[in-house]
Parts: sequence; structure tokens; C-alpha cells
Amino acid sequence: MSKHVLIVEDEPIVRRNLASALERAGLRASTAPSVAAAHRVLTQQPCDLICLDIQLEDGDGLEFMTRMRATQPSVPVVVMSGRDSQSNRSRAESIHASAFLAKPFALSRFQDLVVSLLSERAGGGDAERTAAGPLVMMYSHDTIGMGHLRRNAAIAAQVVATMPEASVLMLVGCPAGVVFDLPQGVDFIKLPALVKVSRDVWRPGGLRITADATRELRCGLIDRAVETFRPDVLLVDHEPAGVWDELVPVLERLRAAGAGTRVMLGLRDILDEPERTRESWAARAIDGVVRSCYDHILVYGDPLIYPSSERYGLETLAPDRVHYCGYVTSAAAEPRSPRTRLDDRPRLLVAGGGGRDAFPMMHACMAALEWMAPENRPEALIVTGPLMDQELREDLAMRADRIGVTVRVSENDFPLRLRDADHFVTMGGYNSMIEALAVGCPTLVIPRVGPSREQQMRADMFAARGFVQTLSAEDASPQRLAELFAAIKPRAQRPPPRLRISGAADAAALITRALQERHPQTPLIDQRVAAHA
Repeated sequence: MSKHVLIVEDEPIVRRNLASALERAGLRASTAPSVAAAHRVLTQQPCDLICLDIQLEDGDGLEFMTRMRATQPSVPVVVMSGRDSQSNRSRAESIHASAFLAKPFALSRFQDLVVSLLSERAGGGDAERTAAGPLVMMYSHDTIGMGHLRRNAAIAAQVVATMPEASVLMLVGCPAGVVFDLPQGVDFIKLPALVKVSRDVWRPGGLRITADATRELRCGLIDRAVETFRPDVLLVDHEPAGVWDELVPVLERLRAAGAGTRVMLGLRDILDEPERTRESWAARAIDGVVRSCYDHILVYGDPLIYPSSERYGLETLAPDRVHYCGYVTSAAAEPRSPRTRLDDRPRLLVAGGGGRDAFPMMHACMAALEWMAPENRPEALIVTGPLMDQELREDLAMRADRIGVTVRVSENDFPLRLRDADHFVTMGGYNSMIEALAVGCPTLVIPRVGPSREQQMRADMFAARGFVQTLSAEDASPQRLAELFAAIKPRAQRPPPRLRISGAADAAALITRALQERHPQTPLIDQRVAAHA
């Protein structure tokens, strides 16, 4: 039976919203507008937690709770008040309140606090167990960009939205850490940064220590995190063995110990040239790791567009364990907003993911904008990304300032910028291209040359279907780009292509299914219903 929470609150709208938030988390909520009503509820049925306003229509909530402690000595109490004062906080402490919430507060924070307090109580104070709820750990090694991290973050958000009692801990290799907001229930551990200097070759990215010392440090952090967190599901993005095989000891120990952790490998649709990838995996014994350590392979793509399993031999490595989830994106598939003014200049957006290797493409775009006459120049926004070197970012900003172009390091709501743009220029990164396709923004792709062929392959594949235009870095001259920019038309409408972008939801569904096998009483929320709640 679901946990029972009593909400004592005299404001009807607040009372209703609090109850709805808890019911969305799978809890049973009773409400009382007054001291008298709360007394009736508590004498008729037990409660697992009480949320209590101080000022009620017929009395003082804290005085009432002081009296009720004789019969409710251990029930957690969350005190809520529109008057945040030292006096009220001291009074709340006197009744051993578990938390004090000053109004107004976010419903998501309230929901998370209540779920957390109930989980702690269910755990009975057992220090041997990290939490009562389901636990997911995710690994993303990002060294050049942020694509692996963004995919895991999108999936993590879906997991905690579908299963509010779940917690997701992300092991992050991105040099900038997590630079965007994470939902409640998701947190991360930053691993020492690495830089990919060539294919399958990494070096320390920030610390002035040896590669061996960096590997030892990362392995220790990963090992300790897994030992302490003890995840029910471990999702690894892109690198089955981790950088420098740093995941292998943990994967082998989980398998040998029979810990029950479900281990999943997430792969984007295109890794590199298939022959080269197969040879690399065989040379590094990655194929053996996949065969022996992974329960499922999640392909973030569509076999009708690119048959990843066939090209990379995944079915041979993991028979009947390959799942195509669709493309992963945080962008909603909807057309862009209509323009409000007919005389607006066309809007150009230029971005390249994290930005570490995006300067050549952005330099070419800036040169084209400088080349153009002011009256022909589109309204341009360049988003450098947080990983671009500062001196390169400053060079772009200085040149942009002279011609009235906007340069920003990052955008909190990048999909919204895409919906508002008339044209988008990017490299061939997975996330940037899928986000643009999801909202139907016309896109020019200038794929990077190395260190793998992945971006060029993806650009060619989508260009062949008419989804994007492509231009090689060699052909992206200022004159050629200026011609393309001059041809951009405002209010250009283009419906999103028929692309399966359910990857985050489908991957989360596989994860929550595995979590429910170990936590069968944990409630799930139907996101189709929640979206209209």
C-alpha cells in the first residue's frame, strides 16, 4: 500500500496543489483545512508523514502538533509557513520537525523532500543501505564535447519523471562538468578531465600529472562510487570499457559478485566507420567486455535510417539484447513559433555543442558575416559552448561586437533558440543535429574532419534524405557562406521530418522496467497523463 501523507493547510488552492504533487509521486494524500479536521483524520487512520501549516483557520498548527506528539511521537513533520522567522523555526525544532519550508516554495522541491523523508523512514536508519528507492548510475566519458553527457542527462530526466522515488548519479568526464540544470533526483560526480588527442588516445586534460596517475585517480573514484551507491542499473555511454579500460574492474566485480545490477550500454547510431570500429574493438578486447559484462545494448537511433546492429556486429556480441530506442533529444517535436513582425531580419544561429573543436567552423561563419554588407547580414547569434578556449572565444566576441553579432557561451533553453531561428549552422554532432531536426529548423552542417569519420557519415546520411544541407570544411569559404546566409528567408516554415525521437523515453522505459523488477512496489507515473495534469 502506498504511503499516507496528511496535508494540513487552510488555503484551498495550495492544499489541492500539494496533494496533487504527492499523488503524482504515487503517494496517498489526505487534506485538512483546520486543526479540528486534522484531529479527525489522525484519530481515524494512521499517517506516515504530516505536512503542517502554522497559521490555520481555527488555531496554531504547532500547538496542535505539540499535543498530538503524545500519540504521534515518531511521525515525520514538515512545517510550512509564510512567516519565516527565527521564532517559528525554533518552535518547529521544539516539536522535532523534520523540515521547515518557507512559502512560497516549488512543488517539485516539496515532492522530493516528502519522498526522501518517507524513504529514510522506510530504511529504518540502516546505514548499510544507501536509499530505499531505486538507484541508477550513468557513466559518460566526454573529452571533446558534451554529447554523451547530454544523452545521459535527457534519459535521467525521463527516469526520475517516470519513477519519482528513483535517484540517478552521473559519473561525468566533461571538463566543464554539468553546465545545465538537472531535475530533482539527479546529481553528478565530476571525474578528472581528459583530452582526446587522436583516435583512442587520451591525455590528462586539466591536472599536470601523468596519465597513469590520472587513470588511478579516476578508477578509484569510480570504484568507490559504485561500492557506496550500489546501483540497481548502470548505464554506460559509448565506451564499453571506459577510457583506459577504467570500467573493466567494476564491471567484472559486479558480474562475479552477482550483485544483481543490470548493466546497459548506450550507443549512438554511428560510432565510426564500421570496419575500423570492429577492428578497434577486437584489438582492445572490447568485444569480450560487451559479451560478458552487458545485459542490454541500447542503440540511440533507427534501423531504418542506419542499421547500427548489423554494421557493427552488435547482435553477434549480444544476441537478443539489442534495443533500438530512437534518437535521444531534450527538444520537443513541434514547429517553430510564428514570427511576430514581417520586417524582421532572418535569424541565423551558429553553435557546435560543447565548442572545444568548433572554432574553425565559427571562424568561417564570422568571416562570412564580416564579408556581407550590413543591409544583407542576418540577425546572428553564435553560441560558442563552454569548452571553447577562452582566447578563441574572446576573438569571436571582439569581431562580433564590431558588426553587431551576438556571441554567448551557452543557452539555457537551446531548443527554444532553434525554434526561433530561420537557419542553423553546426558541425555533425549527434545532439546538435537531432535537436535541429526535432524542431524542423533548416540546417547547414559543416562536419569536423576528425578524429573519426562519425560526423561526416551522419551529415551525408541525413543530407541524402533531404533533412540537412552539408558543406565540407574545405569548401566553407567566407564567400560561399555569405551567399548561403544572404539567401536565408525570414518566417521560413518547415515541418519536423519524420524522425523517431523517442530515445530518451524508450531508454528510460527499459531502465524503469529493470528497476521495478528489484523494487516492485515503486510507483510509476504515466508521462502521457502527467503532461496533461
